[in-house]
Amino acid sequence: MLRLVPTWKGNLLIFGLLIFVVLAYFFWQARQAQETFLNHARLNSRLLAAAIERNARSAVMSQDVVEKIMQTFLGNSARFVDYLDAVEPFSAAELAAFSAEAGLAGIRIVSRDGSLTEGPPRWVPEVLISCKTPVQSLQHLVDDHLYVLTWKRTGDTGCIVVGIPAARIEKLQEQIGLPRLLASLSGLAGVHYVRLEANQQGAAGSIQGPDVRLIDAERRQVAETRLAMDRRILVVGLDAAPFYQRIRLLWREFFIFSAILAGFGILFSWLLYRFQNAHVAQVRSLDGKLARQREDAALGRAAASITHEIRNPLNAINMGLQRLAMEAPDLTDGQQGLIRSMLAAVQRTDGIVGDLKRFASSPVPRFETVSLADSAKNILALYRHQCEQRGIALRIEKTSDRLAAADTQMIDEVVENLIKNAVEAQPEGGEIEIVVGRDASGVFLSVENPGRLPDPDHPEGILEPYFTTKTRGTGLGLAIAGRIIRAHGGRIAVVVPAPDRLRITVHLPEHVPAQKSAL
Repeated sequence: MLRLVPTWKGNLLIFGLLIFVVLAYFFWQARQAQETFLNHARLNSRLLAAAIERNARSAVMSQDVVEKIMQTFLGNSARFVDYLDAVEPFSAAELAAFSAEAGLAGIRIVSRDGSLTEGPPRWVPEVLISCKTPVQSLQHLVDDHLYVLTWKRTGDTGCIVVGIPAARIEKLQEQIGLPRLLASLSGLAGVHYVRLEANQQGAAGSIQGPDVRLIDAERRQVAETRLAMDRRILVVGLDAAPFYQRIRLLWREFFIFSAILAGFGILFSWLLYRFQNAHVAQVRSLDGKLARQREDAALGRAAASITHEIRNPLNAINMGLQRLAMEAPDLTDGQQGLIRSMLAAVQRTDGIVGDLKRFASSPVPRFETVSLADSAKNILALYRHQCEQRGIALRIEKTSDRLAAADTQMIDEVVENLIKNAVEAQPEGGEIEIVVGRDASGVFLSVENPGRLPDPDHPEGILEPYFTTKTRGTGLGLAIAGRIIRAHGGRIAVVVPAPDRLRITVHLPEHVPAQKSAL
């Protein structure tokens, strides 16, 4: 048989599915954020690679231009020196003065026989200079910070070596060189480092990509990009802190939203659970009422039939016994006693049948104003002599003068039943405490006395039909009292305030006086 899932469990399942959907959406959003950041890192690395490549080309071009200018300038200076030396040979002092005047580092004139004249002395390492060079040979002596041109004289009569300081030119090349560019790029916002590494994998372009790797270190978070270019690998370390901050923000939003969903899910499930339980309790209560009504109806029909069938022969027996007692004077005392016992048994049987009929019938109260305190005092007056004989102390306490809306005769029957049970429960003496007052549900009357129950954990069992602890009795007294109180819209409660003590409280609706209209 198919068993439906409770509403509150279905509600929890729905909210669980919602949390799962939110989790899936979070992972999708985190994946999108990662892809966006990685694409941004790849784009930036390509831009940096393009800038570095263009700078490298510009540096090479500027180097070529500088060398051409140096070669032209130094070549013209060498020709002019050759011309002047052919007119009149230079001395060392004159070469030094001419070099200073022309802004040169120095001049060396090598004759065909190998003799040389230079000024100033030792301005250039001799081992680096040779006349066995092409017509014009430009050298950059990095360690000496010199540009040196060896110019072969016409007619193969030697050579002229002319030099110029290269410190400013080297500084200019350093400013536009690749190392300076890499250092400048590393100082940009969002860039941790930019460097070039040797390509260990072979030819240029063997690395596909660029390849991006996220590094979450203790001090910094980096997205490292590696891009192959010109037999080298460009390594760019971009700041990944915004990406990780975005991921943390997504996690925080997910947990907050999930907590809110879970809270609403638990709250609504709890409300649905309470509503469902209340609905089930209501349905069960209605089912119980319908079952009791059907039971009462069936019991009423059965009781009416039984009482009718039983009371006719009981009446005949009762009248026959009474006639026998009156018309048979020759009966012995023992026979007269037997007749009286039989009459008493017939009366008890008639009482039992009457109780059964009253229990089976539905009481219809005639509402009027009733004082529970007065009803209790009137009933106590009937049992006061019996209580004095048994040694039962009586105490009645009145805490409110409010009246109840009830049927006087029915309430008297209920109060008498409670007091009678309390008296019969103490054959060896005791006490009866009666309290009349008012609470939130209306007015109440409680009867408390010593008494032992068969089941102290479930004292309300004494309200069930046919429950009795006496040797004689039908067990319908309290059941009839309960039906009367419920017919009034009230309730009857049984509690055990202390071991071997019993308290039965009757709650009835309060009588509200009608408002008189003002004339």
